[in-house]
Amino acid sequence: MLDFLELQFGRYNGGQNAPIGTYVNMRTMAYYQQASDGTLPNDGTWLPISTSPTFTATQIANALNNVLGTNYNAGNFHARTGADASPSPGQMSNDA
Repeated sequence: MLDFLELQFGRYNGGQNAPIGTYVNMRTMAYYQQASDGTLPNDGTWLPISTSPTFTATQIANALNNVLGTNYNAGNFHARTGADASPSPGQMSNDA
């Protein structure tokens, strides 16, 4: 699933500079929004879901559902917090 999402949306690794937009981390189900270009939190792989920095959790769920055929809803996602930080960052989704 992660590889498919990366092909559909692209990807950024935590700590990389990324453009304005809304990003989702499927490891933690967190989203991160930035209103100007900047560095993404060092939490793993971030999928650029939208170029809008004000995408809602419902819009995020709909975007993923349209691509994956899943039934995510707004309650499945949360705004990124410090608790989402990776305790030992490695090679992103290939760590398994």
